[in-house]
Amino acid sequence: MTTLESMFVDLYGVARSPRLLRAPGRVNLIGEHTDYNGYPVLPMAIARGIRCLAAPRNDGTVRIANTDGRFGERVIALDALEHAFPQGDWANYVLAALRGLFVDAFIPREHALGFDAVFDSDLPVASGLSSSSALVVVSALAALAANGRSADPLLLATALARAERHAGAEGGGMDQAIALLARKGHALKIDFFPLRTRPVPIPDGCDFVVCNSLVPAAKTAAAREAYNHRVAECRLAALLLATALGIDPTPSGRPIRLAALSPAATGLSVNTLLDAGEDAFGTAPWSARDVSQRTGIPLPDLELRYRLPDADARFHLLQRFRHVLTEAARVQAAALALAGGAAEAMGSLMDASHASCRDDYDVSCPELEELVALAKRHGALGARLTGAGFGGCTVNLLPADMVDTFITAMARDFYAAREDVLAASGMTLNDALFPCVPSDGAGEIAVTDREAL
Repeated sequence: MTTLESMFVDLYGVARSPRLLRAPGRVNLIGEHTDYNGYPVLPMAIARGIRCLAAPRNDGTVRIANTDGRFGERVIALDALEHAFPQGDWANYVLAALRGLFVDAFIPREHALGFDAVFDSDLPVASGLSSSSALVVVSALAALAANGRSADPLLLATALARAERHAGAEGGGMDQAIALLARKGHALKIDFFPLRTRPVPIPDGCDFVVCNSLVPAAKTAAAREAYNHRVAECRLAALLLATALGIDPTPSGRPIRLAALSPAATGLSVNTLLDAGEDAFGTAPWSARDVSQRTGIPLPDLELRYRLPDADARFHLLQRFRHVLTEAARVQAAALALAGGAAEAMGSLMDASHASCRDDYDVSCPELEELVALAKRHGALGARLTGAGFGGCTVNLLPADMVDTFITAMARDFYAAREDVLAASGMTLNDALFPCVPSDGAGEIAVTDREAL
């Protein structure tokens, strides 16, 4: 009996109608911090992910456990989903999934059934590879299965993106979409609001390797604040640029996103928009009071409508706008490069993306910089941070025949001197440094396949 199976039996007894479900992690090839601005991204799902062995109950209770001893058992009542766990608790992601299913009526609230579930994962924790969204997605699949329901993946991804924001980070929806809609052998070009996807084949001879900086990209309160601060900066940039261009900054009563001011939407070139941004923002940081005075929006209304952290925060609008606008153009070019098998062009775009994430979006760190420099020295065609940044991982594009020598060199030059840090993280070297294969999205695994358990 496997660990997943034996733990389920120990906690909940022999499963009735068990379902084995899986949701993958992801690596974002390019398109960082563009999704919540309405611009596209280009991620791919990876073979690592989160599995869940779940069985329906005949009442409205959800009981969850995890094979990783760092995550304790939790109980959730379906009639009390407004009661969250302490900030940062893993159960809040299960709770977010359940809320999303009910709010968007995938499962009727009346007579909804709960489930018992045990989760396990081969995704490194706090690595920036979307373990949190994989947990949200696989929890939603468990709840749907317990209630005999199914859902359109596009609609479900949209609902779960909204729902996961209740866990604290103002994400845009990339992670849920790639977890549900990924296709083996492909990256996925994802557009937003509304959600649309297009598979982009990964050409033969192009391989990707993940390198973990060993700096946790944890969703702590401080990390969420840093992430959400970038979101607020983009909202304010959109407000001020729309005002400068004579465009309604709150169509339908909602703050405009930067993608609504794109070249396609405005008819202006990237360079013209960059010039307009420099005229509108200047190079100095802004305060909320500055924005209030410029726009005439009362400060309390501005803070509420744009979810600003506090009136004393400083906002770097030109730099954030420049990153988002140029990164969106890089995503479009990268999709064409991959589809055309232009590996060197793809690598150059990844390098430019990393420089922009570092210099204009300010989400890198010394360890990520060291990894990128080493990767380029050891033959990577392109290397960049992946995920929100502030730690986590890099993704590196390599010719297929160089993967093994690249891994050996990175193990020697980065990880050998950090064996104590690696051990303290609970990871092995194979968890921190590994090739990633573009994989399918979430779904069910036959429980008769005992190897899958």
